[in-house]
Amino acid sequence: MKRLLGLVLAAVLLVGLPARPAAQGIDVSGEWAITVNTDGGPIPATLVLKQDGEKVTGSIKSEQGELALEGTMKDKTLTFAFVYPAPDGSNLTITMTGTIEGDTIKGTADFGGTGSGDWSATKK
Repeated sequence: MKRLLGLVLAAVLLVGLPARPAAQGIDVSGEWAITVNTDGGPIPATLVLKQDGEKVTGSIKSEQGELALEGTMKDKTLTFAFVYPAPDGSNLTITMTGTIEGDTIKGTADFGGTGSGDWSATKK
């Protein structure tokens, strides 16, 4: 009887435990000051991120405007994408991938097949 009670108690405790923290304890939620380096020069912007498990949503805001983004956070790698309305009327999907070290992220950007660059961000 004690053994059965112990098993039931263990099962209840396991079910009642909160989910494992996202990305092994890394949560990118919050505001980040970001600089994207392009052929035309650096572009400063602000990332606002919200993380739910591995899913990341938010926005990137610069002098060109504010755009919604979606992505993932796995281990120490953040990947997100957003659609940029280019001056010629086309829409470019920009994909950015970075590695997190403390309160900084450094990575690369693919400008929708029209080029690439690097970027870095610091948590505000």
